[in-house]
Amino acid sequence: MDNRINIIKNNIPLIDLRAPIEFNKGAFPSSVNIPILNDKQRAEVGIKYKKQGTNAAEKLGFDLVKNQQSERVYLWKKFIAKNPSTYIYCMRGGKRSQIAKSWLSDEGINVPIVEGGYKALRNTAIEILNSVNNDQKKWIILAGRTGTGKTAILKNLHSAIDLEKHAIHRGSAFGGLTKQQPTTINFENYLASEYIKHDNNILFLEDESRKIGKLTIPNAWYRKMNKSKIIVIELTLEERIINIAKEYVYDPLKNGMSKEKLNKFLQSSLFKIHKRLGLKLYNEISMTIQNILIDLYKISHEEWIKELLVNYYDPMYDYQLEAKKDRCLLKSNKSEVIKFLSQIEANQSL
Repeated sequence: MDNRINIIKNNIPLIDLRAPIEFNKGAFPSSVNIPILNDKQRAEVGIKYKKQGTNAAEKLGFDLVKNQQSERVYLWKKFIAKNPSTYIYCMRGGKRSQIAKSWLSDEGINVPIVEGGYKALRNTAIEILNSVNNDQKKWIILAGRTGTGKTAILKNLHSAIDLEKHAIHRGSAFGGLTKQQPTTINFENYLASEYIKHDNNILFLEDESRKIGKLTIPNAWYRKMNKSKIIVIELTLEERIINIAKEYVYDPLKNGMSKEKLNKFLQSSLFKIHKRLGLKLYNEISMTIQNILIDLYKISHEEWIKELLVNYYDPMYDYQLEAKKDRCLLKSNKSEVIKFLSQIEANQSL
């Protein structure tokens, strides 16, 4: 257990020997996939195992890779040469790990196996995530209406963990980024890796819904977030509109996104909340976005953003904040909030 924690905490380089289909479901931040069997070969071995048992499956596995041994070993050696502290693992630290260790040993390279393999590492990650129930860290949640720049504030704090960065999503219906979100397993493994490295007494997190895009915040984390003290940043409606327009419209266009692609993204995001907006407001905003982006008329994006904030996001936020008001440490403007957070981080206590 201690060794697996050390591997996760210190980003020990890992060679994942599993097939790509296994690796893509979930792995660890410091791992690279150099498999013994590819997806097709793994499937063939699985079928043989079901029909004829372990010995027949192992024999087929050897036959499938015997002509590729030199290629596999070359890739492993190349990675190990750059990362001398490398460990190897397969699903349970069994046959594939033993074969790889044997092949490398023939080359004069002694590489350790992760005991219990990926399954054991994954269980350790889950234990790390669940450890928040018992540790003594004080969690502080930064809250505020949409567009108050919470994420940017947290990025300047050493004691913060950015959930949205690991989820590759900004959290709201419009929060999808151009990159694909990770799998749930990868999201959790990355959080576990960051949390075990977090050695401060205070942890800052952004106020989030249960889900960040398609991903769900781990149960233990979400429960603790909902019991933790909050700090609320207040910004004027005008300032928030400017922030949102920059982040979701002007920056993407500036960075080369076409108007057609931006329109598709905004329309898709808007559709996710169309039932809550009501048909009339949804259609009005949808047409406004489309008309601006195809230059049918010259009004600013700030107008439809204001409509969304006033009619949807702000009422929803105010309702949620009412339930959290007893946990509020401070509710103030941006400069006061930043000053307060910095003081807490410097003192590492409340």
